[in-house]
Order: sequence, then C-alpha cells, then structure tokens
Amino acid sequence: MNFYKILIISLFFTSFVHADIRSEFPSYSYVLTEFDVDERFIDNQEFKNFVNQNKRAYRKRFINAVKRGNLIVPTIKKMLYQQDISPVFLYISMVESAFDPKAKSRTGAGGLWQFTVDTGSKEFNLHVGNNLDERYDPIRATNSAIQYLYKMNNNLGAWYLTAMAYNCGNGCVNRSIARAKSRDLATLISSRNGHIKPETRKYIKKILLMAMIGENYLFKQDDNLGQMMSSLNKDSITPVKVRSGESLTYLSNILNMDSYYLKKINAHLKNGKVPPRHGYKVNIPTSKVPMFYKHYTQNNRSNNIGYYKYAQR
Repeated sequence: MNFYKILIISLFFTSFVHADIRSEFPSYSYVLTEFDVDERFIDNQEFKNFVNQNKRAYRKRFINAVKRGNLIVPTIKKMLYQQDISPVFLYISMVESAFDPKAKSRTGAGGLWQFTVDTGSKEFNLHVGNNLDERYDPIRATNSAIQYLYKMNNNLGAWYLTAMAYNCGNGCVNRSIARAKSRDLATLISSRNGHIKPETRKYIKKILLMAMIGENYLFKQDDNLGQMMSSLNKDSITPVKVRSGESLTYLSNILNMDSYYLKKINAHLKNGKVPPRHGYKVNIPTSKVPMFYKHYTQNNRSNNIGYYKYAQR
C-alpha cells in the first residue's frame, strides 16, 4: 500500500513541475519554435531539471547582462531583424559574453560573439592587430556573427543545430547526428547516450532558458525581467564617419558624454584613437547623431590647428 502512495505522490509532483514550467515560462512555445525545436521538448526531463535547477541564477545573470548591454542589446536586435534572422539569437551573444564588448576567453576568443583570431580575421576579414581588433566592434562583429549563423544553418538546416554548432562547430554537430542517427534535440543532448560533448549539451539548454526568461514579458504581463530589454535600452548605436587618427576623448567632448561609454562601444579601438584609414567609422549613441552632425564638422573647420593637436593626445 505504501508503494502505491509513494507512486501517486511522485506522479502528482511530476505533473505539478510539468505544469509549473509551462505557466512560469509561457514564452517557451515561441522560443522553441524560433529555434526549430518541437514544442514537446518542454517536457524533456533533462531540460526540465536544468530549468528548475538554474532559473534563479540565470535570472540574476540576465539582469546583469541586460544592464551591461545598454545600447548594445537594441542594436543587435535591430541588426537581426534587418537581416531576417530571429531576434532570439541575441541570447547566443548573451551566453557568450554577457554583453560585455571587451569580453575575452581563456582561449583568446573575444568580443560580444567571442570570435577567435582565425575565425575573425580569416573567415570574416575582421582586422585583428595591436591597435585595432574588430572582433570587439559591436557592429562589425554582429554582422560577422549573422553571416556565420546563416552559413552554418545552410549546412545544418535547423536553427537549434546552428546554435549548437556555434559552440562546437559544424563538424562536431554533423558527427553527433551520425552517431545518434537522429536530428532530434532530445536524442542529441541526452546525457545517457553521450552523442555530443557535455559543454554543448549545456550550451543549448542555457540559450533556450535565457531566451525563455528574456521573452517572457511578451506573454506574461507580470514578468518584469524581459521588459528590461525595452525600458533600459531605448537608445542604440550608429556608426558615423570621422577623420583618421581621431581621438575618442575629443569625440566624447563634442558629444557631451562620458568618454567611458564611448570607449565601451568602440572597444575595438585599443588606444582610443581611430586608425589612419580614410573614412573610418566610429560608433556613437543614436541619440547623439544630431549633435554629432551639428558640432563635429563645424568645430573642425573653426579650429583646425587646435583639433589636430587635440586628436594626437
């Protein structure tokens, strides 16, 4: 008799957890669909365990990342929309770098999308040097990441496989599919089968959970975390053309803004100056664009000598 009581209690608890995940994250259907994952994956026991074990910690990570991603988050979302890729791929960058444009891994990968030197320079022609490293440019790196995602998806044919390949590579995912004899996500990431390495199993679950947290506000009125994406990030980034050798400190004075924030969105300019290239662009807040065009050319014309001295500092 006791056995049956335990079984009934166990079944009740399991169904409660099942219902709780669906009600807590009504965004799950949208997120899974955007990643080409069957909606029934929400019932996968390993994924449910991962969500329940990590949701609190990941909410804290989400808050910190979005606060750090001021200007950056709306810029990435806009670029994803413009290039016809789902905005949920924003969460790959969140997992990779927590929206820190200066992020650098122990293996040397850098920037919002954590490109290696070889991938950045050879694959996407990003300049990587001592004074200029375009892997850390939010605009150029995001454009390269979108190209990279499309290229992998053309080979793999499903966005969840593409997200996994961002972590371990196309070859890794294709070999895993061959071992599993299946493209089913639950089969590929099963810890019992070991079809793909543990890091990648965790990686795709992290992305899906972060996306469910971030997109919840679209479906749940009392969820305030996702709304931070809108309320804290009303501005974005716009590249503007400046003279070669221009100083970010000079530009921050022209724009009446803290040089720290200007350097943050221009982390690729290692010495705080524009490289000696004709017509190179610098990232500025979109809200500052009118001020830039009003004052930048005028100041340079009226004080050419002083400008050149200032720019060399």
